[in-house]
Amino acid sequence: MMRNYYYLVAGLPELIMDQDRKDFSVNAIKQEVRENVHPSDYNLVEFLHLPYDNDNFLNKLLNRGLDFNELGTIDQSLFDELDEHISELPHYMQDFYYRYTGKKRSSDETDDEPTDRLDLFEVEKLPEVKFLEAFYDHALSQRNSFIRYWFSFQRDFNNVLTALNCRRMGTDPTRQLVGNNWLTEILAKSQAADFGLKREVDYIDRLIQVIDIPDVLERERKIDLLKWDMSVELTTWDYFNINFILGFFVRAGIVHRWLKLDAKTGEELFKKLFDDLKSSYNLSQKL
Repeated sequence: MMRNYYYLVAGLPELIMDQDRKDFSVNAIKQEVRENVHPSDYNLVEFLHLPYDNDNFLNKLLNRGLDFNELGTIDQSLFDELDEHISELPHYMQDFYYRYTGKKRSSDETDDEPTDRLDLFEVEKLPEVKFLEAFYDHALSQRNSFIRYWFSFQRDFNNVLTALNCRRMGTDPTRQLVGNNWLTEILAKSQAADFGLKREVDYIDRLIQVIDIPDVLERERKIDLLKWDMSVELTTWDYFNINFILGFFVRAGIVHRWLKLDAKTGEELFKKLFDDLKSSYNLSQKL
C-alpha cells in the first residue's frame, strides 16, 4: 500500500507559483519533498534523477567538457576526483568505469563483474550504449511501478527516435540501440515506414511526424511533450502518492530544461505544469 501525501501534493501548485519563472528550481522543490515524504519514497525521487548523474559521470569519464548538470543527486566533487571516489558511486557506474579504463579494483571492492577493458574496435555497441544498457537493467529491476514503466518507456522511446534519425541519415542504428529485445531487433531490420510498430507503439505516428519538423526547437518541444504526456498517462490513477510526485518531477525537469533553452516555451510549459497540478488536485477531490 502506497503512502499518500495529501498536504504536500495540494501545496505543490502554491510552491511553484511562489517561484519566479526565471528562478524555477527543481532542486528547491526536491528539498521540500525530501522534508515531507518517507525516506524510502525520497530514494525513488533520487533514483528518478539518476540520468542526470549518468550525464555527469560520462562527461567526466569521456572528457566531453560539458557543464555539470545540477539536477543530479551526486555531488560534483565525486566526479571531479573520479578515480578517488569511484567506490562511492552506484555499482553500474563502477562496473563501467573499470571495464572502460582497464583499471583494477582495489582489494576492498567487490569484483563480481569482469574488468576487461572495453575495446572500441571490437565491441558490437558503442561504450556509452553499453553503459546505458547496464543502467536500464538496473532501473527495470526496481520494485516501484512508475520507475520501471517510466525507464522502460524512456529506453524504448529513445531507441525508436534513434532508429528514425539513423534512417534519415542513411546509417545503421544497430550499435546505437540500447538493449537487446524484440523492439531493437525490429528497429534494426524493418524497412517499413513505421517499422511495423503501429499496434505495439502507440506514439509511433506522432514521433514520425515530429521527426520531420525542420525547426530544431519546435521538434525538440514536440518530443518533450510526448514524454510529458506519457508521464501523465503513467499516473492516471495516482493523486497523492509517490508515483504522482515522480510524474511531477519528470515534467518539472522538462520545464527546467526549456526555461534555460528557450524562454517563451519554458514559460508556456511552466504554466502547463501549474495548470496540470491544479486540475489533477481538483479531479481527485471529486472522486
